[in-house]
Order: sequence, then C-alpha cells, then structure tokens
Amino acid sequence: MIEKEKVLSDAPKVLNSDNNPWEVTVEGDSIIGTWKWMDARFFTEGGISDEDKEFTFTVTLKDNGKWKEVDSTSSKISSIRMHNGKLSFSKDISFSKGKTYQKSISFGIGQDKKSGKVGIVESKLDTSIIKKSIRDYLKQCGWKKAGLFG
Repeated sequence: MIEKEKVLSDAPKVLNSDNNPWEVTVEGDSIIGTWKWMDARFFTEGGISDEDKEFTFTVTLKDNGKWKEVDSTSSKISSIRMHNGKLSFSKDISFSKGKTYQKSISFGIGQDKKSGKVGIVESKLDTSIIKKSIRDYLKQCGWKKAGLFG
C-alpha cells in the first residue's frame, strides 16, 4: 500500500487530463473530483435562462488504508421572462449530498459560458466515469473502500 501523503500528492497529476471533463484537487485528507457539467445561458421564446450544474465526488482517506466517499450535486437556475407584457424573474437553487448515480445529456440553443460559443449547447454527465477513475487509482495504490462501519 502506498502511503497516504503520496497518494494524495500524486492524485491531481495522475487523474487530471485535458481529455477529462472534470478536475481533481486535494484538500486535507480528501481527493475531490469536480465536474461542472453545465455552465450555459439558454435562449427561449420570451426569455433567458442561466444554468450552472455541478457534481462533486469526495473521497477521504483514513489512516487504516481505507477510504470513505460521498457525492454532492448542486444546481442553480436563474431566469428572466417576458409574458403578456410582464417581466418576471426566478431563481432556483438546489443541493444534495449522499450516494448518487446520474447520467444526463442536455442540449438547447444558447451560449456555453466557458467557451463563449453561441449555438447548440450540449452538456453531458455520467457520474460513474469520474467515480471509476478515482476508485481505480486508489485500488492501484493498494487502498480499499471502507465498509459501513470502516
């Protein structure tokens, strides 16, 4: 088993890649994979909607050679609409924490805020991909997933 400090310090170098739609960072004893899978402005008839959605997979290494993991998702949607001559604003914010499996593909007419590109905006998320990458890395380092009480 590779020592905890080395596993943590090597994680970003091993797991980050220009080909991956997520980023891995380390905070304390945790490896954090963050996938900002939607950051777009959508144009609809009579309105504009800004959507920001993120999935985070956090793995915390214990001193006994095991890890614990938790998922979290956040979503922020702000809209401005004109209907029957009236202007309306809305904002929806949600956050969840626990075990998640999510696979999603979204698209619409709008602007990708990261690239600035206007046209068809497509966003994809598959939580199993980021989880598998981080879990495989830890297993290669000789670590094991903690059980219910571990």
